Amino acid sequence: MALFISFEGGEGSGKSTQAGRLVRTLEDRGVPTHFIHEPGTTKLGLHIRELIKGRPWGKDTISHEAELFLFSAARADLVSKVLSKQVEEPRLVIVADRYVDSTVAYQGYGRRLPLDLVDSANRLATRGVMPDLTLLLDCPPADALERVGKVQSGLFDGGESGRMDDAGTRRFEDEPLAFHRRVRSGYLKLAALEPERWLVLDGMNEEDKVFDSIWQAVTRMEKFRAMVEDSDASDAILTQDEESERTLFSLSGNRPGR
Repeated sequence: MALFISFEGGEGSGKSTQAGRLVRTLEDRGVPTHFIHEPGTTKLGLHIRELIKGRPWGKDTISHEAELFLFSAARADLVSKVLSKQVEEPRLVIVADRYVDSTVAYQGYGRRLPLDLVDSANRLATRGVMPDLTLLLDCPPADALERVGKVQSGLFDGGESGRMDDAGTRRFEDEPLAFHRRVRSGYLKLAALEPERWLVLDGMNEEDKVFDSIWQAVTRMEKFRAMVEDSDASDAILTQDEESERTLFSLSGNRPGR
């Protein structure tokens, strides 16, 4: 069975950067890797991404319920055409930039849609395909959004600050701070419910230190070690820098001060 790793986090958490780094590091070490991005990857997923984020209808917005169904449709297509087949591969690492937990955090906790209905939509879309490891890059929303603005201010026409996604919009970043706080709270609740699947990292830490913790977490997984143990490069793949400062922490332990 493939190793399935998902990255989650709010806007400005750095999850996309870290997911990309993990994919490149695995590929550089000869580990077969497949990267998926939600919504996207399939033709339907890419089309839905444009519908959700591109706002082809102008200033009008879609309803929260419609948003939920669109994300679920993209995920159902992804699972049907890609994940359901790839999870059977014995030596493949699947890395996802967002997956099903994003819908719970954003549409459930953020939009305040009934969690039982969100769960029903997710179960139908995923067919039970869930990550082996979910890495949550946790950030105080105000700090994360401020960081996004500082880093990417002036990169786009008109000097508009804030991250712009592929479709050229800021659908979620423009939500009020209370929305982002609900999303963060939802993520932390999900992580607390399944500590065996989730690992929470301080997303405000230095990028290299965050990645050190991610790499250590992945290479210490029994499933990952079993996948690469027969490889000629297994020693190099599993080598870890013991002097790297770890930023990984458990919800049940002491968390860094804010």
